[in-house]
Amino acid sequence: MSQIQKIQKGNPGYLNKQKKAVFIRTIIYFAISLAIFLMGYLSTKTKANLLTVVAVVGLLPACKSAVSLIMYLRTPKYSETILQNIQNAVGDIPALYHLYLTSYKENFPLNCIAIRGNNVMGYTEFVACNTTACEEHIQLIATQNSMKNLNIKIFKGSELKKYEERLKQLQNSEAGKKENELLELMKDISL
Repeated sequence: MSQIQKIQKGNPGYLNKQKKAVFIRTIIYFAISLAIFLMGYLSTKTKANLLTVVAVVGLLPACKSAVSLIMYLRTPKYSETILQNIQNAVGDIPALYHLYLTSYKENFPLNCIAIRGNNVMGYTEFVACNTTACEEHIQLIATQNSMKNLNIKIFKGSELKKYEERLKQLQNSEAGKKENELLELMKDISL
């Protein structure tokens, strides 16, 4: 019996796996509500029955799942070549890949975010991503979680080489006490 390996948030391929899982879950939820409605309608020949109420209430999780599906469908496709380049440069620095950070105003697709000490360094291949707003968002969330004095920098597009060089410089830095806490925070604010 083979076990299905679950891809954790922050690992490459997580968003694609979630898209598929949420799509299937959404279809199943809607199908269950439809089946319950049809059972009630076919048995009583009227929509005015208790199973109709159960079917309508069953639409609540189906609609919630549909909203999640829409968010996952909005995530972009990340470059595998860039992923390999970054993974080579990251070394032993704790890092998360293929994140889609969400905020009230904007969403931020990040190929990678690496944390060493008080340094939070990210990269996005998407030129349309507002890196300044992303840095401010991460700073705000970190401050709200009692993490201060962070050096946050998000590199964009053609700055991939600069990002790789910065990662190599950070490998010589000491690990911080709150790296794991920061990584978990980044997972919490992303899809």
